[in-house]
Amino acid sequence: MVWSIVILTLFGILTFLFFRNLIVNWILSIKQKNIPFGINSLNFLNIVSLILAVISVGFTISSDLVNKVSRHVQDNGAAYLVFFLIILVLVFYRMNIKNDIITSLKRQLDSETKELWKNYSELNDFYRQKTLADTMERFINSSPHVISVQRYKYRIFKNNRNLKIILNGDYTYVREGDDLNLVAQGYFNFDLNKINQIISAYAKARISLKTENENDDNYEELEDIFIDLMDKLNNINAEDYKDTDVFTFELIKLIHPYLESGLNMTIPLTLSESQLDALNGRKSGIDIAMFLLRDYINIKTQIDQFDYKGLSDSKKYRIYSNIQITNALGENYVYVLAHHPDETWSQQKKVNKIQEDTANFVQIAETEIHFIKKL
Repeated sequence: MVWSIVILTLFGILTFLFFRNLIVNWILSIKQKNIPFGINSLNFLNIVSLILAVISVGFTISSDLVNKVSRHVQDNGAAYLVFFLIILVLVFYRMNIKNDIITSLKRQLDSETKELWKNYSELNDFYRQKTLADTMERFINSSPHVISVQRYKYRIFKNNRNLKIILNGDYTYVREGDDLNLVAQGYFNFDLNKINQIISAYAKARISLKTENENDDNYEELEDIFIDLMDKLNNINAEDYKDTDVFTFELIKLIHPYLESGLNMTIPLTLSESQLDALNGRKSGIDIAMFLLRDYINIKTQIDQFDYKGLSDSKKYRIYSNIQITNALGENYVYVLAHHPDETWSQQKKVNKIQEDTANFVQIAETEIHFIKKL
């Protein structure tokens, strides 16, 4: 009788502890909005442990209990084995389901994390574009002689035959009431061999920058290249010109002023008026590409600018300046500012005003857009 009371007391205590832990786990799961379904593998192991603990205590204090249990197991062993196997299969099945749920939740978390980063990236791009738009608008509104600011993303790369410059229009702000011709996209292919020749010839024509002796400057190669390019264009009729001939003409215009300055003489462009008309303005965006090409060749100017070449009277006094930059992400851009100086100003005053407005834009944009101006 005493041992029965002891066994029942122990069994009661263990049962109380088991169900207490089970209820606590359920309450915590409900608070976390993760309502459990059935008895999980851990609870099952707790039940088995509880039963084994009670049986062990009983075996220790009563030999009759051992004999009774042994006879009972011998009589019903097959049923217990089947029951045990069924429980074991259910436990492993539930464990597999749990693992599948964990794997699914991990995948869902990864997907949601990627989506979160994507949304963050899009939001960041939005604020970058908004900052750019606000900066351009403020600059235009505070600069009465600047009509627009255009931004182009560009790439320069080489293959075996050509130096390619690709422009992609990225963003533009135009003063209200003014019109502007935009370059959505432009491809410019220059003869790489000829570019390398110009680089070599230009270095020899400017060798005095290293030796500090102007007599060391040699313009012969630059002159030979100029003559060769001019002969090529002179042998083609104006109506037969192609885009490749426009690129050739731009190379002529590139080296022409330096050749005149170095030789201290006027060198005429021996092209007819019809040929010049056919070449000028044929390729939209070429002036921007030439600005980038000059930087590639390392020909430095105080400020890079070009005039409007079209037929519109409202645009004929416009002058454009370029700024080549790299932003904080390492992306390459060129900004094109359209200026409209007073037509009564002297040429020097126009240049000074363009330089002033361009410098102001660089100062504002360096603060707001966080870019680095290429020197």
